[in-house]
Amino acid sequence: MNIAIVDCDGLTSAGLDARSSWERLAANGSGVRPIDRYTPGEESYQGVRDIPYAGQIPMPYSELAGSADRYEKWPEPGYHAVRLLADRIFGRLAFDVSQHDPQRIGLLGGTALTSQISQDIITRTQQADTKFILHQCHNTPLAAAASAYGLQGPSFSVSSACASSGHALFLAGQLINAGLIDAALAVGFEFPVLPICVGGFEWLKALYRRDDPRDRAYDDSSAASRPFSRDRRGFLLAEGAGAVFVAHPEYARKMGWPVRAMIRGGAVNSDGGHLTRISPENITRCMKAALADAGCNPEDIGCVNAHATSTPLGDQSELKALAEVFGERLRHTPVAANKSQIGHSLGASLILALILAVEGMEHGVVLPTLNHVPDERLPEAWFPTQATEHPHDLTLLNSFGFGGTNVSFVLGHGKEMER
Repeated sequence: MNIAIVDCDGLTSAGLDARSSWERLAANGSGVRPIDRYTPGEESYQGVRDIPYAGQIPMPYSELAGSADRYEKWPEPGYHAVRLLADRIFGRLAFDVSQHDPQRIGLLGGTALTSQISQDIITRTQQADTKFILHQCHNTPLAAAASAYGLQGPSFSVSSACASSGHALFLAGQLINAGLIDAALAVGFEFPVLPICVGGFEWLKALYRRDDPRDRAYDDSSAASRPFSRDRRGFLLAEGAGAVFVAHPEYARKMGWPVRAMIRGGAVNSDGGHLTRISPENITRCMKAALADAGCNPEDIGCVNAHATSTPLGDQSELKALAEVFGERLRHTPVAANKSQIGHSLGASLILALILAVEGMEHGVVLPTLNHVPDERLPEAWFPTQATEHPHDLTLLNSFGFGGTNVSFVLGHGKEMER
């Protein structure tokens, strides 16, 4: 694929930008905390009272929007998050559309459940909102950001469950490689911490439930997300938004843009099977295809950033596939599970993991898989439980979604551009 990552930034439960998020996570911190967007104990949806923890960005939605009046006018945090991240990245690059062909700069997004908040508001207030239908169009935040900067290239949103932002980024890379555009901002955005979304995942038995006083997370929210651990019990929903500005390497050179990392290879496929249980065989094929596209072998990979949702069957399937790809090397290749620290931001999760993977290669550090207790039923692997110094130039990054949709990338260090 060979696409340059020029800049990236994100909002996570651990921080309001990439740097603050990285600093907290590299200090072995957690962004998971008790929910305060609403009061779980007062909700009537079945099971919602047993789900008290989530990953929330540390900011009120009104502050994200810039003012309470602006949020009241556009009550979808994803709308404001996309614009904020575009402003940051384009501001750092001193982006001026007059220096480009506006038809050749794209803006692609990925989200799974965004627009649920505006629906919830309508349901509760029964008040008309002339922008309600615009909120339901998941490309609206992208269109608003594109309009602000005069971008006229492809602008659309992909919805493929938890792999959404991965597919958006993959398509951006394909458009660049095909010569159809020169650069694109790929974004992922998700704000699912509200009762109906929590209820929906709880009814699937996918979330961690605080229902056992003996459980180690009963009085410690940071211990609830524990991917690949013997006592894993489901994931923690999380808010989040991330943006990655990518370009053809030669175009980045021409514009004098910095290159923080490279997308060396990528692959997508789908299971065509069960709607919620991932296929070890197909995610194995996806990872191998990404490695082949990158022109590298498993032994070249210095770190794996796993999808790792902390569900019993999901983690088992992913680790089985990783063992198939890496063999004995899995014992010596560190596996990072970011959802153990920031929760699961669904459609935004791959973009956020990519941002953290880029930081990891720049710092020579692998983030921890918090709360890990080895599960003797799973293939043996190396899960650092503390942030670990480990210089590496290549990262394998996975993302899988409901419906059996899979994405894998191979990321390379930005210093490759210097060669």
